[in-house]
Amino acid sequence: MTTHESDCRTIRGMLWEFHTEELPATEAAAVSEHLSRCRECELHALEDKSLSTGLRHLPRMTVSPLLATRLRIIASKERQIALYRNNFGGRLREFLLRQRLKIDNLLRPIAVPATGGLLASFFCFACIVNALQIDRRDGWSDDIPIGFQSEIAIDELSPFSYGGGDVMVQLSVDSKGQVTDFATPTGTSPSHEEMQAIGNLVLYSTFTPAFRFGRPVASKRLFYIRHISVKG
Repeated sequence: MTTHESDCRTIRGMLWEFHTEELPATEAAAVSEHLSRCRECELHALEDKSLSTGLRHLPRMTVSPLLATRLRIIASKERQIALYRNNFGGRLREFLLRQRLKIDNLLRPIAVPATGGLLASFFCFACIVNALQIDRRDGWSDDIPIGFQSEIAIDELSPFSYGGGDVMVQLSVDSKGQVTDFATPTGTSPSHEEMQAIGNLVLYSTFTPAFRFGRPVASKRLFYIRHISVKG
């Protein structure tokens, strides 16, 4: 690039301020002197002058009071932010505030569902915690109970024998494993002696009570008593 081209580029960059009379006197004189001897720059100056004149004759746009108020508020906020950032402490507080806002915006969408799920879990656990308690009887080992329920089971049979015919008996056993009642199903009619023998058999036998969720409960169960005759 020649020296002449460099001078033209510099002069053309100052033409707008030259026409608006914003240039210092020395620079304005230099521009006038260059335009007097450079035809191309003079044409550019005429175009800029025409444009400047046309812009000055355009109708002035009025700003609504509401927009003016909003612009003043925005300018005031920006000024406060600029003053706030002038020191290190202000910049640090602004950074921490922005990080806190980001974390709040990130956690807020999941905070309500997570809280609801946690409260529902506590409620469900409170409803079943009483059923999960295990009442350990004397003589129990520390084995972990398997299963949620079990039926009445015979621990040891009575030494009394039963000599009657085969019969179905319904036993009622309490939570301590003791027989509280027994009966034969409707339609069977054992004799008085057979009922006494059945009573001696069941009342002197030992039973394990039924369990529901690890706790002994009173229950009923049918047992079939068969008479086995052994001939020598």
